[in-house]
Amino acid sequence: MSNSSEVTTGEAIHIRGLSHHFGEKQALKDIDWVLPQKGIVGLVGPNGAGKTTLFSLIAGFLTLQKGTISVLGESSPVASALMGRVGVMPQDAIFARDISIFDQLLFLLKLDGYQGEVAEQRVREVMQRVGLETELFRGAAVLSHGMGKRLGVAQAILAEPEIVLLDEPTAGLDPANARQIRHLMRELAERSLVIVSSHNLLELQDLIDSVGVIVGGELISSGTVEEVTRRARRFEIHLDAKVEVELVVEVKQLSHVNEVEFSDHQLTVSLNADQEDGLNGALSQLYRFLIEKGQPPHEVREGASLEQAYLKLTGEDQSS
Repeated sequence: MSNSSEVTTGEAIHIRGLSHHFGEKQALKDIDWVLPQKGIVGLVGPNGAGKTTLFSLIAGFLTLQKGTISVLGESSPVASALMGRVGVMPQDAIFARDISIFDQLLFLLKLDGYQGEVAEQRVREVMQRVGLETELFRGAAVLSHGMGKRLGVAQAILAEPEIVLLDEPTAGLDPANARQIRHLMRELAERSLVIVSSHNLLELQDLIDSVGVIVGGELISSGTVEEVTRRARRFEIHLDAKVEVELVVEVKQLSHVNEVEFSDHQLTVSLNADQEDGLNGALSQLYRFLIEKGQPPHEVREGASLEQAYLKLTGEDQSS
């Protein structure tokens, strides 16, 4: 077992060799991951990949089986030790239908040590931050799906936790409310670690600071968004002249070229060259070809969208 002295300054979560089984099913396998004290981290992967299990272990809801995990200095954390310090929003948060939202949230805050007017004021403040202040004294039965999502976020941030775990926080929200929740996450990330599990990769790309990709219980890639998307081996090539269809057809015939997309002055080329030497050779060939065609690259940027990188990493990119 690790102990809190092993966690260096600046780390909120330190995971090493983490594995977990449910009977004969292996939910997680040899996870190694270190997460900072602040910022927004995305956790992405197919359904059943192990994301919920990882969330549950971080929150202390499951007993550690193999490996080490330290959360805010607590080794092999249990939920009671992290109460008030880790806030969790499950994908489908459940609230009592006939008890006022105010009374339910006030009860939860008192469990975390808040009392009296301080607790009541905190409930009002959080409900205002998620845009539900007018629903404060109503029961959860009257809430729409989107309102229920925002109430789940409110519950997760209620006690001003140091780590916030959010499972699909904007799913089912209209654009205005989704934007409000994204803004709230950015505010929280200034002083807390926010981990977001979501299938909306387009939304995540502009929101998160780093990402972990989990498939079949294994963390197959992690790093900043730039680092992870760069591994997809896509290049945006900006040209001075307009791109003609004939040029695109010829580029597709070059060796190592996997896919080509184009717009007026841009080619987006996916190269099938895993090794760095092979990649450099493929790029050199592409540059020479464009120069010979009188279309020298004006600007080249490496990378891909988070969605493209995810599809490639998980093997769901049918074009690869």
